Amino acid sequence: MESLRNFLTGPRLIFVVMVCAIPFVFLGTSSLSTVFTGSFGSINGEDVSETDIQIAANSAVQRYKSIYGDDFDFDTLDESIRSESIKQELIVQKVLQSGARDLGFINEVSNKEAQKGIIRSPQFQIDGVFDEDVYSAQVNSNGFTKEGYLDTMTELFASEIYRDSLTRFNFVTESEIFDLTALLEQTTDITFTKINFDDLKNNIVNTLDELLNYYEENQVLFYTDEKRGFKYFLLKQEDYRDSVQIPENYLEAAYSQYLERYENISEIRFAHIMVDKNNYDDSQQAFSVIKSVEDKLKDGEDFALLASEYSEDLITKDIGGDLDYFEKDIFPIQFDEAIETLSLNEYSDIIELEDTYHILKITEYNTQEPLPESQIKDELLNELIESESFALMNDDFSEFESMLLDNSSIEDIAIEASKEATSSDIYSEDDYDFEIIDSFIKDYLFASNTQINETVAFELGNQVIFMSLDRIEEPFLMNFDQVADDVADLLSESKAIEKISLLQNEYTSNDDLNDKESFVETYSYITTESYVDVKRYSSLLPREVLQKIFNESSGTTLNIDANNGDKYVVSINSFSKPTEEEIQEIIAEYSAFGEERFSSKMQQIINDDVFQSAKVNLNDLIQF
Repeated sequence: MESLRNFLTGPRLIFVVMVCAIPFVFLGTSSLSTVFTGSFGSINGEDVSETDIQIAANSAVQRYKSIYGDDFDFDTLDESIRSESIKQELIVQKVLQSGARDLGFINEVSNKEAQKGIIRSPQFQIDGVFDEDVYSAQVNSNGFTKEGYLDTMTELFASEIYRDSLTRFNFVTESEIFDLTALLEQTTDITFTKINFDDLKNNIVNTLDELLNYYEENQVLFYTDEKRGFKYFLLKQEDYRDSVQIPENYLEAAYSQYLERYENISEIRFAHIMVDKNNYDDSQQAFSVIKSVEDKLKDGEDFALLASEYSEDLITKDIGGDLDYFEKDIFPIQFDEAIETLSLNEYSDIIELEDTYHILKITEYNTQEPLPESQIKDELLNELIESESFALMNDDFSEFESMLLDNSSIEDIAIEASKEATSSDIYSEDDYDFEIIDSFIKDYLFASNTQINETVAFELGNQVIFMSLDRIEEPFLMNFDQVADDVADLLSESKAIEKISLLQNEYTSNDDLNDKESFVETYSYITTESYVDVKRYSSLLPREVLQKIFNESSGTTLNIDANNGDKYVVSINSFSKPTEEEIQEIIAEYSAFGEERFSSKMQQIINDDVFQSAKVNLNDLIQF
């Protein structure tokens, strides 16, 4: 439980800002939010909402990108894999949230940390300064109220800190590192015979009759893909910019408000020493502790050192009590009143709150200068046009929704919107290349239950697409000449699969060494080689082959199928372990790897435990 008691230690501010970005950044770019509504059941007693599903989907996408790179397209995965990935993320998310709630992590502290993260998120800033209007507009456009977004952030922050606390300690002993080094530096001497599948396949000759027979017997393989096309038109936010009306004197009034804000804005960084009344038998005992700290400050002792020794704020005690920059909306009014009377490096009198005592110190003070009037007015004008054009587009969209419910044709809706319905190209699922990259357009187009001439709409951030399936080109059998190369390739592959197994069986069933040598020399695609001092992660052989070799013992003969179709007959001659001297020379290289391995193992244990403990009660209607 020690890790749980210290769950808010570490670089909390950066972590909070990152967590606060997770649902917001991606919510605005995915049309998942147009599909899910209401509650979808519960996990460990925690309700599952549309937002939870969205966050789980975005987390799944980011997890794949962390493995395969930023260019990885989650939508290329099979639907069942996507669905399972999102479901797993959702279960982990809600079980951790339930655990955080049970342990009291969703509290005033986590709420305030979430507020700080929001204030420091670049999404809600103008020129590095938090802007309440931007915050309101951004979260509202993504389906949140300001309070609802803060609640979501608080729960997500507490859950992630809970997860982090469970994996924070990754101590690995020297003995474990020694054993790991010995294991990974082990080598083997082997002799193996390899049958190369691709070379075998390329040596196969097919007659025309064989090709024609294969084509006739496997016609299902040579049909074209079904192709579909649709009509569509777009409502674009940019088309509404010229329709935005600028209220009279708006810029002057808005700039005056900006100046008023700046007159009261200064960057004040401060620190504190906190004593928690709940840790003592009574308030007087707690006051005695904070009073002794005040006396030490008066005697000239260092504030940061006293914070690390006496402060009971686990978040800040190890960083000199640093609370970052003061924000009126986050900290108690008593802090505001105390800070007004302090200068740089001065500390306050003892401040009493309901549950705690504090002493504050100003550590940094920077007065900000307002930006040039022309720059601010340009930004204010752009913000107004941006928000109002978006609102005008949504107003039109709302008017056309009733026509969607009445099953109006796309042509009728387009006329009402003063648009023209355009015909798309015709696509199969494999060659789909529509100008707007959005998975829900493709998924809807190729869904089995999509009806011809049924109009739907998808919100895509700064635009809305209305679309209606209008063409289906049924699959048809291609003639032999069109697919002759494919027929030859498939037939050769089929023959190669059959023949390579026969060759392996023939080779292994022969005990005469001379006969085996003659057998190998007969075929250009069969080779025999010997390797010495091969390591577990060598590039000389496929990973799956080496894995099986190092799981066996000396003197064993193995028949191994490689993932690329090659077959190996491997004789393990011996294994060699590194000497203690050799291990000591390289053990430092394995220390970091050992810690990562331990951390990864801990994360897997936690995830396994999460799934085992999860009480999942999801509605059948959920479709990811």
